Amino acid sequence: MDIRTFDSSALSRALDGGSPRRRETRHCETRHCVAFDLTVPGLDSSAAREVLSYAFGAGTQAYIVGTSRLHDCTTLYVETDSEDINDVIGTLTAHFPNATLGRVTRVTRVTRH
Repeated sequence: MDIRTFDSSALSRALDGGSPRRRETRHCETRHCVAFDLTVPGLDSSAAREVLSYAFGAGTQAYIVGTSRLHDCTTLYVETDSEDINDVIGTLTAHFPNATLGRVTRVTRVTRH
């Protein structure tokens, strides 16, 4: 006969969401922001990322979504902390005179602390 015992504290941790670190309260913050596609000249996006960070702040996120060796350009998907589309377009016009602005949308960001 095999009698198995279990640790009741392990069962309570499992029911409460796992390890004590997992049970920490996480605060979520919802923010509305502007996202857009930006096509810049060249295959290296580092300069464009630096300008985006300078123009929109450190919270700006930029991801490469495509490159074209044929047209020598890189397309980035960018999310800013800005909520005003007109401000975003004005800032892009001032800082990226040779870029092409694609789709511009409002998105909701959820950040966990």
